Amino acid sequence: MNKDKILIVDDEADIALILKLQLEDSGYKTVRARDGIEALEHIARERFNLILLDIKMPRMDGMQVLDRVRKDYPDLGVVMMTAHGSEAIAVEAMKKGAIDYISKPFSTDDLVKKIERAIQNLRTQQENLRLSQQLMAEQQKMGAILRGMADILIAVDSKGRIITANHQAEMLFGMSQEKLLGTPVEEVLRADIPPEKLPCMVVLNTSAPSLDVSYNIRWGKKLIPVLSSATPLLDGSLHLCGSVEIIRDISTLKALEQEREDFVSMLSHDLKTPITAIVGSIDLVREGRLGPIKGEQVEYLESAMESCTEMVDMIDTLLDIHKFEAGKMVMLLKSEEPNHLIQKIVSRFRPVAKRAEVKLITSIKETLPHVQIDRSKFARLMSNLLSNAMRFTPAGGEIEIGAHLLRASADLKRRIPEQLYPGLEFPAKGRFLQIFIRDTGIGIAKEELANIFDRFVQATNRRKMKNGGGSGLGLTFCRKVMDAHHGHVWAESDEGKGSTFFLLIPLE
Repeated sequence: MNKDKILIVDDEADIALILKLQLEDSGYKTVRARDGIEALEHIARERFNLILLDIKMPRMDGMQVLDRVRKDYPDLGVVMMTAHGSEAIAVEAMKKGAIDYISKPFSTDDLVKKIERAIQNLRTQQENLRLSQQLMAEQQKMGAILRGMADILIAVDSKGRIITANHQAEMLFGMSQEKLLGTPVEEVLRADIPPEKLPCMVVLNTSAPSLDVSYNIRWGKKLIPVLSSATPLLDGSLHLCGSVEIIRDISTLKALEQEREDFVSMLSHDLKTPITAIVGSIDLVREGRLGPIKGEQVEYLESAMESCTEMVDMIDTLLDIHKFEAGKMVMLLKSEEPNHLIQKIVSRFRPVAKRAEVKLITSIKETLPHVQIDRSKFARLMSNLLSNAMRFTPAGGEIEIGAHLLRASADLKRRIPEQLYPGLEFPAKGRFLQIFIRDTGIGIAKEELANIFDRFVQATNRRKMKNGGGSGLGLTFCRKVMDAHHGHVWAESDEGKGSTFFLLIPLE
């Protein structure tokens, strides 16, 4: 059943009745008005999809009604009705906004077809209007976004000429958008790299995105460091028609980076220098050069020396993490025999384990092939893990260090926590050296295992212990060392029963 409602406006009752019967037989709802004034009253009270409007009527003719409808109800469609020979008036009505006209007398088929076509045309116009308003709103929204962007945005055509630029670009180049349009980008974007290396030009030459490119923009006598990315601009046929480049001023980030470098330099020199002086002074006293010392004094001096050593180790660890992150850490990879290297590292901890009444076990039951590692970095990594195990394993506990060969497999990949290595690309073939350090200490809560390798993070239960006040950098250093060896490190634990740290180093 058609739910479209049509208002029939005709002062001739017979014609209005015929129209009503014909349209209702075709499924339309109808309402009749006897003249123009009554028609406007109906329109004010209820909604109609279309008006069939006679031109000649008493009190207010059809042309006057049409003018009012177009002014007050622009979405309402109007089809004029006129007597034969008055087509010129109907054409004039269409110029004023009527959709179509019907000449009297009319056939039922002709009437229904014109009504259907009129309603369909009206719906098309309304949809086009809606889409046009939606497009205008989106354009206004996009314009507001571009004006509010802190970054510089430039779009160029396939010839490298500017086709749009946002407010930030106008401010930087000192030109309005009207002046920028059509200007070759290299004429306004003066950089310390060749024009063809600008990301927007690289995209035009390669048809591929150019991301995170660092360069400097010349602005007067200053150089502004920027980080820029550009992507292709495609037409409706998905052909390259230009590119869009977004340029971010990173002057503040550069300043913060310099502050970080200065802080690291301060750690390296200004902190280690006084600690070295303290260690030298303690040595003089401990060796009795400033007079005899008693047994209890020696114990306190040894404790002070250990604290100084811990401080130097913390500083060195922080410096090394910084070098890893800055890509400045030099890795001296050599072929090493794992069994010998592990036994040598463990031997340094046997006196400590004996004093702590902790059993230290090594279980390497097979001959292991040589592996390419940096001996000093690996030794510090193992020392960090063994120190942690010693610190959090109570007297009477046990620490086991083992190593064995593994082959790449789906099961091995599943053991590596996804939270630590999201999107891990694991080889389908190959051999690995796996080293583990297992302790019977206090363990780590499962929900914290994914975070313990983050900088300055410690497990909650360990942080609360009297001997648990570490820097939270040791495990971060371990992660950086394993990343540099293209390996993996993770922990498995049962809180209250102990932890096991795994190192997985590729042999190929």
